[in-house]
Amino acid sequence: MLRNCLALLCGIWATGLISAEPPSAKEHTNSLGMKFIRIESGSFVMGEGTAAPTTREEWLKRDWDEAPAHPVRISKPFLLGIYEVTNSQYEKFDLEHKNARTLRGASKEDDAPVTYVTWQHAIDFCTWLSKKEGLPYRLPTEAEWEYACRAGTKTPFANGDKIAADEANLGFTADGKVVAEAVRVGSFKANPWGFYDMPGNVAEWCLDWYGPYESGEQVDPVGRSAGEARVCRGWSFLKTNYATNHKYARSSNRSGHLPEDANRTTGFRVVLGEMPATQPLEAVVQPYQKEVKTTEPPKGPDPTQPYFVSFTKEGKGPTIAKDSWGPVFNQWNHFSGVCVCPNGDVLATWYTTVGESGRECSQGISRLRVGTDRWEPVSSFLTIPDVNCHAPVLFRDGKRIYHFFTQSLNGWDDASDSMRYSDDNAATWSKPQIMLPRERPDSLSQPCCCIRTKDGALVLACDGGGGHKDERFLVSKDDGKTWKVGKGDLRAAVGKYAIHPTIFQRADGAILTYLRGPNPMPVAVSLDLGESFSVESTEFPGISVGQKAAVLKLNSGAVLLCSGDTSKKLVGGGTYAALSLDDGKTWPHIRKIEGAGGYMSLAQSPNGTIFLNGTQLNVVSFNEAWVKAEQK
Repeated sequence: MLRNCLALLCGIWATGLISAEPPSAKEHTNSLGMKFIRIESGSFVMGEGTAAPTTREEWLKRDWDEAPAHPVRISKPFLLGIYEVTNSQYEKFDLEHKNARTLRGASKEDDAPVTYVTWQHAIDFCTWLSKKEGLPYRLPTEAEWEYACRAGTKTPFANGDKIAADEANLGFTADGKVVAEAVRVGSFKANPWGFYDMPGNVAEWCLDWYGPYESGEQVDPVGRSAGEARVCRGWSFLKTNYATNHKYARSSNRSGHLPEDANRTTGFRVVLGEMPATQPLEAVVQPYQKEVKTTEPPKGPDPTQPYFVSFTKEGKGPTIAKDSWGPVFNQWNHFSGVCVCPNGDVLATWYTTVGESGRECSQGISRLRVGTDRWEPVSSFLTIPDVNCHAPVLFRDGKRIYHFFTQSLNGWDDASDSMRYSDDNAATWSKPQIMLPRERPDSLSQPCCCIRTKDGALVLACDGGGGHKDERFLVSKDDGKTWKVGKGDLRAAVGKYAIHPTIFQRADGAILTYLRGPNPMPVAVSLDLGESFSVESTEFPGISVGQKAAVLKLNSGAVLLCSGDTSKKLVGGGTYAALSLDDGKTWPHIRKIEGAGGYMSLAQSPNGTIFLNGTQLNVVSFNEAWVKAEQK
């Protein structure tokens, strides 16, 4: 995309519509009244720290992706807008944007910064303005943005080591009241070079794909050649988990969003200047994506003989270094996903974080390769900086692997449900796409479980948005291109607080949903893809905080349910596996599982081997014969 933008602007210049020479004056005001200041070429140190943090104290001050700090030289002068682009300026290009001003009241006035614009919207505005004026407008690179934000300083903020509530709109007033919207541009003092609102008010799209830094001096860097997120800088009025710690607004802090994530906290400012001629760095390939085989998987253990292995107990499970503080964290790995790839490799994933509602929450992954009995160390699976990447769900459908997740702005809530897929055993992934935007009145939160129905529909069972207000199905009948929210509310059907649905489809087409909350555990039944539900009781105890059940229709047609024995009457406590041979009517086989629990997920290989993934990197494997080997 970056190269496409370069090609587009170069093409416009070639037609004579854009002058090759931007204005040389110190200040410039364009036809929209946008004011610019010229920044001379120069050098600065970009980022913070020599390496990723290794302690909590370090992490509270800076994030892993700010290191290594490295010298950067900006080789050519450029002009930068002294203000963020306002609603009135942007709406000269897109008049219909006025409708977005009413969305949650984030930026209402003419002279407030524009929000609810995607990265491409910002690019398109610059292209339109370039054609209109015959001058080269574009987004700033991440390096240019930090160069201007620092304004010759080396402290965390351009104004010093700390920043006060009366120096930027960071979501709080001096007396501690929450500010839940953007304010007029220029409401606070400018930095030493004359730029306003670089920390705070709204975050600002940059040109670059997000990716890790490299050491050594760089000249006019433009980021990576590809990635999942586009960089955003400067933070915003959005409340963080650290009311008195404005680490997100520091000059070196890096944020980002999926390019299509138009939201109430993000806008942009504009550069007037030629595009850097620098080539981007190569896209990052994570360890789990390398040397992925495409051969047919070998046969597994004898399906007639009981088989069980606890990888963690045997010292062969996934691991994270104890001093790891990003992008994967040793502190808390929760809400698991698991699938068996077409080549027989197994993928296990978790959200990885310090605290599950934190903005550091990203996703880690480990691969168990065919022919080995040891899981690889956990590597980064999905990291959108300073956005809570919650609730990983993996689902294999033939040769395709789906990855569902959320992009959350308020803990795990205020979420956009998103997805991507892989057709090559998770060696590469499609660009993430937003299935259900957070601004929809029927928005949902965490995805919890996915199945493909007999008639070809994808059904994703999800927690409701905003404090689990409801629990519904997301349904796609076109292989994930479009999604519809079911009208039926699982929580309303149960009549009590009930969350974290896990689902399977019976032979008669009904979808059964097991839920956390009430005791005994309820099961909801839908005959119409989640448009309505009836509720039945089960013989299983209800589960609560720190637990999520998992259910799976096995290759044999039997149904496997794994959950927690909170009653201590089924297997004496801990985790159990229950097997039904009649589509969930009766459960003649129940057996205790040692080595995995918490938030669980299930997958089965074509050779019959079952994988149960749980909280804190605990994975076990067994087969149906093992569950049957001990009767209820």
